[in-house]
Amino acid sequence: MSPPASIAISNLSKKFGSQEVLRNISFEVPRGQTYCIIGGSGQGKSVLLKHVMRLLAPDSGDVRIDGESIVGLSGKPLDDVRKKMGMVFQESALFDSMTCLENVSFGLTMHRRDLSAKEVERIARDKIRLVGLSRVEYKFPSEISGGMKKRVGIARAIALEPEILLYDEPTTGLDPILASSIDELIIKMKAELHVTSLVITHDMNSALRIADRILFLYQGKIHFSGTSQEVRETKDPVLGQFVRGETVGPIPVIAEVDSSTRS
Repeated sequence: MSPPASIAISNLSKKFGSQEVLRNISFEVPRGQTYCIIGGSGQGKSVLLKHVMRLLAPDSGDVRIDGESIVGLSGKPLDDVRKKMGMVFQESALFDSMTCLENVSFGLTMHRRDLSAKEVERIARDKIRLVGLSRVEYKFPSEISGGMKKRVGIARAIALEPEILLYDEPTTGLDPILASSIDELIIKMKAELHVTSLVITHDMNSALRIADRILFLYQGKIHFSGTSQEVRETKDPVLGQFVRGETVGPIPVIAEVDSSTRS
C-alpha cells in the first residue's frame, strides 16, 4: 500500500456570512510534489491555505496531513502536526526587532528546547547559507532587500526541517529577476530537502516554472487541475483568460470579514 498523501483535502466548504468562499474542494498533494493554487483575488486561495494550517476550521469536509485529520485537533496534537509544516509568508513577516539570524533561530528556540544555544546558531547559519545568503546574520530586516527578506523567510521556514512547505505569494512585489531566483530556490528546496510544497500565487510565470501540478480556483471551486504543459495548452476559456491576464467574468464578492481571509 502506498503511503498517504502529504496533504489531502476532501469536500472542503467554508462560508463567511452568506458568502460561500470554498465549495466542496477536494485534491491531494503527493509526498515530495509541488502544487500551485492559482486564481484571482477574492477567490479563496488564502482561506484554503489557512485550513491546511488549521488556522480556520471548515464548515464541512476534511483536511488530512500524512493521513491524519487535523479538523478536530487542538493543543499539543495540533502543535505536533504544525511542526511538520514551514510557512513562508507573503510579506516575509520577519520580526523587525530581531536580526536575520535571530529570526531564523526563532522556531528552533521555541520548539527545540533540547538544543543548546550554540547548536541553534549553527543550524540557523546553515539554513541561511542554504538559501544562498551570506553576511546577513547580524543585519535587521530593514537593512536588506525585499528578495533577501524572502530568502530569510524561507530559511526560517526550513529551520525545523519540516516535511511540508507552504508558500503564500512568494514572488509578490519582486522584479522578474528576483522572482525567478525565488522560483529557483523553491525548486532547490524540493530537490535537496524532499519537501512537499503548496504554493499560493498570482504569478503565472512562477506557477508554470515550479509546479508539478496547477490548480485553478474559481468561484469557490477547483475549476481546472493539470500540469504546466496542460495549462499552457488549455482551451478552457476561463483559465485561458486568467493565464493571459484578461478579465475572467464577474468576480464573486467576499463578505465583509477579516481582510486577511480574502485572497
